[in-house]
Amino acid sequence: MHFAVKRSILMENLNIVQRSIPLKTTITTIQGVLLQVKNNCLTMISNNLEMSIKAVCEDIQVIEEGRVVLPGEIVDILKQSPHEDVEIKMAPGDFRTEIISGKANFFLYGMDPEEFPSFKEDSQWRKWGSIEFSANEFKNILRKVNFAVSHDEGKPSFRGVLFQVDDHNNVSFISSDTYRLAHLNILKRKKEIEPLQLLIPGKTLLEIAKILDDSDEMIQCYFQENEIIFSYRQFLFAGRLIENKFPDLTNVFPKGFVTKILVNTRVMEKSIGRASLLAHGYNQMISLHIKDNILQVKSGSEVGRMEEELILERKEGDDLEEILLNARYILDPLRVLNDEYTEIDFNGSYGPCIINSEEQIDEDTSKYRYLVLPIKVDKKSI
Repeated sequence: MHFAVKRSILMENLNIVQRSIPLKTTITTIQGVLLQVKNNCLTMISNNLEMSIKAVCEDIQVIEEGRVVLPGEIVDILKQSPHEDVEIKMAPGDFRTEIISGKANFFLYGMDPEEFPSFKEDSQWRKWGSIEFSANEFKNILRKVNFAVSHDEGKPSFRGVLFQVDDHNNVSFISSDTYRLAHLNILKRKKEIEPLQLLIPGKTLLEIAKILDDSDEMIQCYFQENEIIFSYRQFLFAGRLIENKFPDLTNVFPKGFVTKILVNTRVMEKSIGRASLLAHGYNQMISLHIKDNILQVKSGSEVGRMEEELILERKEGDDLEEILLNARYILDPLRVLNDEYTEIDFNGSYGPCIINSEEQIDEDTSKYRYLVLPIKVDKKSI
């Protein structure tokens, strides 16, 4: 293997690919990146056995085809290489690889690519079921559901986002960590697709979200049985679907409300942010109180206390004596809403709090609901 390439091009791809190099593993081979030069293209692949990322680069000068697995240190080496022009060549007979950049030469002891997990050929996964979104649309979707995914290893069913399409072509994304629930529903999506149900790992979607921009460029999702592949630009993200069944949580949303308010989104976001600075305990507990047309936000801890009053745009139903909530659990949805005003339903001091939003995404109507459960403690403790 021998090729020449611009360092900036290599880094553009490796900065993404390196995200699925495992931090800890007993399998030496997957601690590196597979480089393969074939058909005038450079392919780079990483794999942590949960997710694999592949990048294909055509802007290279091929001198000799070949492949090798290089240690993850190649990323740091290239970052500090003194010259934009980089030459990489593997010694014949073994996997020792030389990296030449200006007057700097590095030698890495490569590994046998035959021991690296294989990535499915394009001809295989392109025959799977598929659905596509614009980058802008998918980025907006992920922003609204990713944060509610559980990170608890003991709750495998909640470590992903449930992606569903029903018989009426309604598309929904649901995530929950059992303390809160995010539900985005795209009503009668214009582009038709067969009914499906996929439980996609949150880690995979998190990495995809990091590279999406606000363009109309398409991201394709291919799936079959327990596998899924996302294709975006020169990158492929492959992973296994979560096999645990996601419970039906759509019925947990109350059909009515006791108190409904309409409040300026950014004003409330900033107020809750200030309250979180002095929020009580590990769960960042704050207090909300509604009387007439005023929302009172309170927080307190051993450090100090804060109080702030917000004027509501509208209020329906009863006053709310007090509800205790996790500040971060309220901030997360407020930060991703695009609406100038946010509608929030309360169901008493111990019932769920619901945030509602509706917007147009391209030609589709999107309805977003977010549920958070109150904290039930002795109110004298704040």
